[in-house]
Amino acid sequence: MSERPARAVERTRAWREARKKAGWVKIEVWAPAACKADIQNAVRAIVYESARGPELSRNPNPKGVTTMDQVIDTAWTIPALKAALDGSNLLREGELTAQVIEGADPVLLVKMHEYGDLPIYVSSGPLQMVLSTILWPVDEQEDQAEFNIFLLKAQKLVPLSNFGISTIEGRDYYELFGEISAKTTLQTIIIELRTLAENAIDAAGDLRESFRASTKSAA
Repeated sequence: MSERPARAVERTRAWREARKKAGWVKIEVWAPAACKADIQNAVRAIVYESARGPELSRNPNPKGVTTMDQVIDTAWTIPALKAALDGSNLLREGELTAQVIEGADPVLLVKMHEYGDLPIYVSSGPLQMVLSTILWPVDEQEDQAEFNIFLLKAQKLVPLSNFGISTIEGRDYYELFGEISAKTTLQTIIIELRTLAENAIDAAGDLRESFRASTKSAA
């Protein structure tokens, strides 16, 4: 499990290079907190249109775009979310696959193929939906106490995601997660999946490198 983020980093770097060659750019925006909601909505609209493509722009309600892409009156269930993702034209071809993990409370396992098959787990309740991915074991992290403080400070720079620690089979792992309303649109859920995957790759690569650099400079 601990090797997965490293493999995902290399595949994602190649994916980013391909996006750059295609004319895409990554933009970081600093703005007053009061403007956050307006900026997020604008970005979502841009991502939505790019995902829709010319065919969806001409036909706003084609086959594969359900009413749950628009107005949500009830909370998502895990089976309904899987069915919506399987049939949605908002996704890029081969972008992800979803699998229901049965249990007392079903969980959706989403594999983000453009991010090295990074697994994201989705759970949904009456009020909120939680999307999370496991990063690396806590006991493999050097200078754990200092790194945990570093993470808390870096949290402000990671959009729409939070860091935590989860125990799996008696071993602690760093985790990245996001929380959204259970009555949100499918479009927003897809954006959250992409954002969480992007942030997980950054955490496994750039963030850890920044920590190593900061500790070396302090020494």
